Amino acid sequence: MNSKRLLIILLYFFLTEVLSFGCSTSYDLTQPAQKIIERFPNIDKAITVELLKGSLYETPAFIFDSGEPGEVVLIIGGTHGNEPAGYEAALRQLELLEKSPPQKGKVIIIPLANRQSVINYDRRIQVPEGEDIERGNLNRCYPGDENGLPMEKMAFEIEELSKEHKVTIFIDQHEAKYFHLNTPKESNRDQGLGQTIIYYPNETSSWIVMNMIDEINSSISDSDEQFSSVEMPIPHSAAWWAGKHLDIAAFTFETMREMELDKRINFHLSLVRSVLELNNMW
Repeated sequence: MNSKRLLIILLYFFLTEVLSFGCSTSYDLTQPAQKIIERFPNIDKAITVELLKGSLYETPAFIFDSGEPGEVVLIIGGTHGNEPAGYEAALRQLELLEKSPPQKGKVIIIPLANRQSVINYDRRIQVPEGEDIERGNLNRCYPGDENGLPMEKMAFEIEELSKEHKVTIFIDQHEAKYFHLNTPKESNRDQGLGQTIIYYPNETSSWIVMNMIDEINSSISDSDEQFSSVEMPIPHSAAWWAGKHLDIAAFTFETMREMELDKRINFHLSLVRSVLELNNMW
């Protein structure tokens, strides 16, 4: 084994240990998620690209390329470290695609986009004193800045990856505090988005979201748990940037984080599967 490969393996084993230890007071990664992270250096059938390589915030993007023409879907998990269903689902999506790669087009997965916020089980990372704290919130850093603070740099690298691979469908996986259809009056917009698909209002997004809503709600009997569509991602979020600047189908998926974890993970998995199947990729 050459020294570079050994270093990569040690890095990911270290990441796994830190994730487990760092989240111990608030959230422990599930065993399936930890096992997938341990296998990061050996994910089959994918090309791995390291974002912010060599930094404390380095994190992998996995590219599954069918070699056939088709849509290019980018899936992000771990934008917010305190929304675990999003990155738990992204890690499982990675394993599912390893077993059953896309039949058309490409699927790109960034399972732990803000790795340090996942380690700390927090919405954002710290920024220097005097800076706007939202500059540590990856989902408020778009468009990114190649020379900015770490999450601004991460946003920039995600943008460059999206442009390089000509992404046509952009998905960012999140969670919210309350059900959208049963939200306290005092809640702000972010807190009351549980069980929603937030979409950028263009023709492609609108067609996909209608089909996703119909499909997933047909299997949900509890009206609170059914999904609603919400127009326009919040400014400077990932999906907002993708819709506005790339003019592509762009979505933020939001589950309600007070539900049991397995249910939330499965909702994310079902929504992604719906997108891939609608576009004849799976």
